[in-house]
Amino acid sequence: MNVRQMRYRLRIVMGVLIAFNVLAAGALLFMWVRGISALPDQFATLHQQVQKQKAIVIPPDTVDGRVKEAREQIAKFYENRFPNSSAAIFEDLGRLANENHVHLNNASYQVEDSELPGLRQVQIGGNLTGDYAQVMKFINALEREKTFFIVDSVNLGEQSQNEIRLNIRIETYMRGEA
Repeated sequence: MNVRQMRYRLRIVMGVLIAFNVLAAGALLFMWVRGISALPDQFATLHQQVQKQKAIVIPPDTVDGRVKEAREQIAKFYENRFPNSSAAIFEDLGRLANENHVHLNNASYQVEDSELPGLRQVQIGGNLTGDYAQVMKFINALEREKTFFIVDSVNLGEQSQNEIRLNIRIETYMRGEA
């Protein structure tokens, strides 16, 4: 191999390498331009995400107002839905029993401290007698009553043709220091 042939081959290799470099530079330029053109779309997407997060974040002065309003609503709920004595609870139960023509017998109650601030839990157990429709109306009236009653359990006791007897457990709360 002489020098002339070597130069010729070297020129071919250089030409291929230069062509490869030009193609690589063109590809990089294309990707860079394409990336720049995508920036406005990416910016718009990020801007929308920031605006959504701003809508979620509540300013501190608004939070203070909402907390105050929530506390007032809780206090009003406690005052309207929870009596401050067990006598008021039994007065409501007796009134509902009379209105629905059922008898609440052997009622007993137990007052316990509650995890809820300012409330004590009252658990009531007793026997309820009446015909089926009256008993169902009584239970429905309990659930709709202004005083907050929760029917924990109802178990069927004795029954005759005209009357059924249920063992009922009711839970409620009354205001007072726990």
